[in-house]
Formats: sequence, structure tokens, C-alpha cells
Amino acid sequence: MAEKELTLDIAAAQQEMTITGVSGSQAQKTRMLQMGFTPGTRVRIIRRAPLADPVEVKVRGTKMLLRRDECRNIRVASAE
Repeated sequence: MAEKELTLDIAAAQQEMTITGVSGSQAQKTRMLQMGFTPGTRVRIIRRAPLADPVEVKVRGTKMLLRRDECRNIRVASAE
């Protein structure tokens, strides 16, 4: 059964997701990979700011803020 893939900017808050890929320019991909957003890693959206930007996420035990356009470059699927 194929899981539905979506981008992190539209994923539901508090739902654990698995990263399936990272896109964008080479510099953007490198930055995301260095920050721990690697395929197979679990990520959770903690909360969104009132206007949905920035987004607080937790990856590899670390909470960080990402801009919504950065989240659009991270593809995820349900971890369940």
C-alpha cells in the first residue's frame, strides 16, 4: 500500500511524519540535510505561528523554526 506523500508545510500539527525527500536548490538541500532533515527521519510539527510562518518542528530530538517555503521543500509521509 503506497502512502500519500505531501510537503511539511501542509502536514497536520502534532502528527509524526517520516521524511521521504528534500528538494530545492543545491544550497537549500545541503542546508536541510545538514540540519538533520534526511530521508527516513521522523519529524513532527509542534505548532505554527498565527499567520502560519514560521513553523516549529521537532526533528532528531531538536526543536527548530523553519520558514513555510523551507517546509515546502521537505516531502513527508505518515509515520504510522
